[in-house]
Amino acid sequence: MAINYYPPCPQPELTFGLPSHADPNALTILLQDDVLGLQVLKNGKWVAIHPIPNTFIINIGDQIQVISNDRYKSAVHRVVVNSQKERISIPTFYCPSPEALMGAAPGPIDTHHPAFYRKFTYSEYFVKFWNRGLATQSCLDVFKT
Repeated sequence: MAINYYPPCPQPELTFGLPSHADPNALTILLQDDVLGLQVLKNGKWVAIHPIPNTFIINIGDQIQVISNDRYKSAVHRVVVNSQKERISIPTFYCPSPEALMGAAPGPIDTHHPAFYRKFTYSEYFVKFWNRGLATQSCLDVFKT
């Protein structure tokens, strides 16, 4: 769990609250306040996610993409800052254990749908993700078969 605080920024076009990325974990459950900031990439365009009171946002992370053999895609998203208002969000991250062996579940794999990713431990993925930094949206390409 984290608590993110984004203060008002007089020139929001010059910075991001968080650059574009996909979460490295399995799921992220996000509680956000009523200030716009979260955006998702859909069909090559950034779409603002309007906060709905008393709701959670559920983001699929890279590990679900691997387990589902690309049937479910991790959500590429970013946070932009606001010039007038502060913004607070509270994400809770659900991660496999470090020693968990990640790979496609047996169901999505057959002769017509081979595994897209080699098997790896979650700790191996996590190290590569943070070594690459948030400068890249995902590091799943490192694990493709």
